Amino acid sequence: MKVVFAVMLSLLGGLGVSDVGAQTRYHCRDGNGNDYSLSRPCPSGSTTRTVEAGPAPSSYSYSQPSRPTVVRTAPDVPDHYSYMSGRCRSLDENIRNAYSRKIAPDVVQGMQREYRRDCSEEERDASRRMYDERRSGDRQRRDEEQSAQAAADAARQQDARQVQQCAESQRILNAKRARTDLTEGERGDLKRFEEAFLARCKR
Repeated sequence: MKVVFAVMLSLLGGLGVSDVGAQTRYHCRDGNGNDYSLSRPCPSGSTTRTVEAGPAPSSYSYSQPSRPTVVRTAPDVPDHYSYMSGRCRSLDENIRNAYSRKIAPDVVQGMQREYRRDCSEEERDASRRMYDERRSGDRQRRDEEQSAQAAADAARQQDARQVQQCAESQRILNAKRARTDLTEGERGDLKRFEEAFLARCKR
């Protein structure tokens, strides 16, 4: 009887043991830049960052459904912040990173009030300065591009005129060479004309 009881206990104990397998975890990032992990593939509209495998839980154990773990990240620093004072930049950085630095909410609210009081106007001025400088730089680049285009057009027109002039000079030169009644002076003129033609048109 004791043997039968021991066998039954061993069989019941074996039912509570599950095979050890691998459970896949998907680390995702949504469209707002928040990171989270799931036990199933990342949903549509999100990006799969990494996939890793770990030990699977017992097949007879119950666990709560997994929920995405949201990781808050600080917003990107606007470009116009480089035009602001160090004090306002430092204050804004503390506000943006308050969650990761575990700053108390009442302290964050105080910093926000201070920023609105002392830095809001400065931020507007910094944004305006950045916009004006970029607009001025864009205008300068456009002017330079237009000047370069005008110079290229002028060079093409000059080349076209020279081609026409050389073609006319060639026609005159052929006509004079074909004459057999040239005087001594005309032959000298023809020679100088040929030299000028070669120097200008045969380069």
